[in-house]
Amino acid sequence: MKLYLISNNLLLDHLDFTDLDLDVVRVIRPLSIDGENNALNISNTKELQNIHKIYTSIYSSAISTSKYLSQKLQIPLILTEELNDCKVGHLGSKNMKMVKGLQDHEFTYKLSGGESLVDVGNRLNDFIKKIKDDNICLFTHKRAILGYLLKFAKVGYNLDENLILEFNDKIIYDDTDTSYDIYEITYDNNEVINIEKISK
Repeated sequence: MKLYLISNNLLLDHLDFTDLDLDVVRVIRPLSIDGENNALNISNTKELQNIHKIYTSIYSSAISTSKYLSQKLQIPLILTEELNDCKVGHLGSKNMKMVKGLQDHEFTYKLSGGESLVDVGNRLNDFIKKIKDDNICLFTHKRAILGYLLKFAKVGYNLDENLILEFNDKIIYDDTDTSYDIYEITYDNNEVINIEKISK
């Protein structure tokens, strides 16, 4: 079985969400123009042309990204909260950068009302175990994907103490900013036997 985990990381800035909860903002925040271009490019990825099912989180950015592939292949989107991003919770005196740094070094760290990377990884893993079909696309989010990859990858850090993940002696995650990410994961009897990052 092959499965593709996809995140589109270019969202619209310069929006005033002052009166909204952060986790609500993350659900409704739309793609930027470059993010829409990403979505079109993703839909043309050769490895995705034989997909049988497309699942997406309920986030606006994920739905907007997945719609291009859905329309191209004439496959309906299946929405599920199981693919939502890692829930932040109550920031208090912290900011997102601080929380990310703490979570990248302590995978069980979470704020009140939030999720840890372990939590979101377990959520995705439970969902994926229920999927029986081959060639599936899951449109989700960068931190959610990271939580899932942590279950299978070798963990390391570079000289700047940024997180690095390896699988079969290949670096699959290095914490660099990317406009979008596509991971191809191959399973044999529900066991992960290969992980490839096929986006640049």
